[in-house]
Amino acid sequence: MKSVSAVGLGVLLALTVGLLVVFGILAPLFTRFFGLEIAGSTALPTALLVFAAAFSFYFGGMAASYRAPGRRRLHGTLVAFVAFAISPVINLLTGEGLFPGMENASTVLLVALVLLISVAASYVGARRGEALYAYNQNVSRRFH
Repeated sequence: MKSVSAVGLGVLLALTVGLLVVFGILAPLFTRFFGLEIAGSTALPTALLVFAAAFSFYFGGMAASYRAPGRRRLHGTLVAFVAFAISPVINLLTGEGLFPGMENASTVLLVALVLLISVAASYVGARRGEALYAYNQNVSRRFH
């Protein structure tokens, strides 16, 4: 149960940070330079969204890795996979199909790129969370 809560915490943190980055920090850039539409064929909004995914999954992987009872890197890396598995489940429950809006190869490649970058960022965050946990345990042992 602690493993599920660790990965769940990581997913929630990743989604929260992602929403804050996209709709908080980057929202003025999107509205000023690209209008109100975030999704478009422009490369810069796509690059900013990929950056936001990497940034958020880094912190989600770090949190899950830190809170996990064991196998810290695995728990941190699972954050990206669980987050990407939740979306098709919600789509199926709402009756939209598994992956709505993925009609052409460029969209599939973009989704695969975001998944790959998110998994890599989660792994790097998991390594950082593992190192942070080991450091805190070492400091805690030293003072007790």
